[in-house]
Amino acid sequence: MNANPIPRIGAILTIAVIGAVLVAGLGIALLASLAGVGSAAGGCSAATAGGGPAWVSLGPPGAGRTVGASEYGGPGDPSSGTVGSSGASLLAYPDSYAELGGYSFQTAAAMGGLPYGTPLRVTWGRRSAIAYKRDIGLGGGPIDGFPRVIDLWWRFAGSLGIPYEHGDWSGPVRIERTPATGAANLLGGIPTAEVASGAGGSECAPLGQPTLTLTPGPRATLLANGQAAAPAGAPTAVRAMIAAGNEIVGKPYLYGGGHGLPLDQIAQVYDCSSSVDHVLYGGGLVGVNFDGTSTDLESFGQPGPGRWVTIYANADHVFMYVAGLRWDTHNAAGPQDGSSGIGWHPLVRSADGFVARHPEGL
Repeated sequence: MNANPIPRIGAILTIAVIGAVLVAGLGIALLASLAGVGSAAGGCSAATAGGGPAWVSLGPPGAGRTVGASEYGGPGDPSSGTVGSSGASLLAYPDSYAELGGYSFQTAAAMGGLPYGTPLRVTWGRRSAIAYKRDIGLGGGPIDGFPRVIDLWWRFAGSLGIPYEHGDWSGPVRIERTPATGAANLLGGIPTAEVASGAGGSECAPLGQPTLTLTPGPRATLLANGQAAAPAGAPTAVRAMIAAGNEIVGKPYLYGGGHGLPLDQIAQVYDCSSSVDHVLYGGGLVGVNFDGTSTDLESFGQPGPGRWVTIYANADHVFMYVAGLRWDTHNAAGPQDGSSGIGWHPLVRSADGFVARHPEGL
């Protein structure tokens, strides 16, 4: 799968070119070669966007392009910093990429000048994951005939199985936009089962949005920020449910809150059943206009506990377990059961008086 590596130019020469930017504290991605900067690589269109060359035009979500990519950062690339031009720590957010084309925000526009934080699905071979734009870079000549438009942070590249070659790796990857609303973009941020999540999990959401961290083992775990980490081996629907729950963790409780809205919209307040509806919708288990009450959920799906998901409902209340972690509106299991708001709770509560149901297949 490896393309012909293109060695990097020495750090002294490269830093001399963009020294003014580095002095300002921006960890700009420094590319393997400066050849072709500011021109249309490989004969591609040089239509401008934001003052810089737009070498690749990205289509709507699901439409992909094969492009040239290179890798930056790590011990073999001392010329690259660890703080992206967006101000994000690339060590804290390894799921990052740099859009190429120039050494300023205006000229690094090889993909049209994407806004910072833009998610893209990146596929290399049979492995795929989501990365977010947190950096910019100079660019260079074509790679295997494809315009070089994206630079992958070395830890993200490693999660795709790309071999680390002292910062010199380059090759073709496929990139595509992800859905921009609802839980779909968070689901898109989950690496496939073939992608290693790393020792500390893989945080896969842009700054300011809920993250989905993957954890080893069969159970979801509660994180310090109140969100949940999803089991890496859980079915896609289960991981999507956890991502959807993370969207509304900490929302205020209000009886009747959240009902009457399409489930692809985030409400200001929720009650027990509307919050469960939101999580079920995130997993693709109900339609966007589903508006189930706790009584409705007494007959949802199949009877009895499920392997991954169990709903407990009666006429007055509903709560559920997703991968072993309870989704509820209050700390019903006692003072060590987390916050009193909507969200994930670590302790098991009594199910007396509740009907157990589960989604078919889960």
